[in-house]
Amino acid sequence: MPSPTHYLLINPNSSAHITQRLVASAHTALAPGDTVQAVTASGEPAVVRDAASLHQAEHNAVTLFDVHADACDAVLLGISLDGAAPTLRLRRPALPVIGMTEAALMSACLRAERVGVLTLGPALVPLYAARVAQIGLSSRVVGIEAPEAPLAFLPTTTGVHPDTLAVLCAAGKRLQTQGAQTLVLAGAVLCGGYAAELSARCGCPVFDGMVCAVEQARALLSCKR
Repeated sequence: MPSPTHYLLINPNSSAHITQRLVASAHTALAPGDTVQAVTASGEPAVVRDAASLHQAEHNAVTLFDVHADACDAVLLGISLDGAAPTLRLRRPALPVIGMTEAALMSACLRAERVGVLTLGPALVPLYAARVAQIGLSSRVVGIEAPEAPLAFLPTTTGVHPDTLAVLCAAGKRLQTQGAQTLVLAGAVLCGGYAAELSARCGCPVFDGMVCAVEQARALLSCKR
């Protein structure tokens, strides 16, 4: 029987309530005995809104990784643009580092040929398109929907917010009209329950990035054993 796995979950933004959402999703995918140590950046950015804040979050991720990575079996990177994932892998080639959106996209592509990406905030669409291209999956992604849903980011918003769910559902159905057979939730703030609710409403598989990250980390560790 494999020994328990200790995951390091890095949130390179400073929003503790988003870290809690990431942890909630991670816990649904843990094997018995597994543990998660979640760490949150201090200072800016609170959330990533543009390329400049993504750059700062990448710096934060490297700092947190260098401080905490020695004690873990795998790293879960809790930022939906996967900022710093390639850098962290180079720093510790033997340590699995899983970016949440990359993991969700890979899982979705194993389930269906055509994938839609759902996030929040239209200004981020070019950054997500660039990340999809970097991973090599542009030909599989039919589109990226990024509606506005400011209530989703409030620290007082817990669980699945009905207004945010409605906005996501409408955006998901638009992606389905473009040919999406499955949906990826690209947003740390969308962890913690949205995937299951959205799947029920859209009638297709919906992938939570942090759940996929845990599952793929387990698979990589299993290969090592």
